[in-house]
Amino acid sequence: MLTVFNHPINLPNNVLATQNSTPVAAELQEILPQIKEQTQVPILLPTQLLITGTDRKIYVEGKGTSNGYEITLAFESNCTGNACLIGYISAEKGGKSLEDEFSRELSLVQNIKGYFRPLTCAASCAPPIIGWEYKEVFYRMAFKGVGQSPEIEGDTLAKMANSAIEAGER
Repeated sequence: MLTVFNHPINLPNNVLATQNSTPVAAELQEILPQIKEQTQVPILLPTQLLITGTDRKIYVEGKGTSNGYEITLAFESNCTGNACLIGYISAEKGGKSLEDEFSRELSLVQNIKGYFRPLTCAASCAPPIIGWEYKEVFYRMAFKGVGQSPEIEGDTLAKMANSAIEAGER
């Protein structure tokens, strides 16, 4: 069974401490308990979302299955278009990167190999994305507003991925 949650949030200054006392990004606090109930894969979430342009209300939606989860952030409830989407975090047990999904490799903490692709635009723009494998689960984070150049985008997404890995399973 797949359940979808829709939570509008205003960004609080406080953060939620998890079992290991490492903070979860404020934007993800409300959705975490529901995702934990729905999935059996390790949940890795950053301690902060290092994105700009988020002075508007953010809607966080999440769904989980036994084999993974996806959390999306958007400027509208039930966003189905690129214009309102801020980004997403996902995990898939046994997942792999898609062909041509990433353009370069980078090093993450704990000797984990990461994969990155900067912002790409054609008919519409795809946000910068980072991916990595941890405990046979493939994780992805893609967000708009993480930098003004491919180098900054890669560094910013790597910082968020590293914070998720270092914080450990939620």
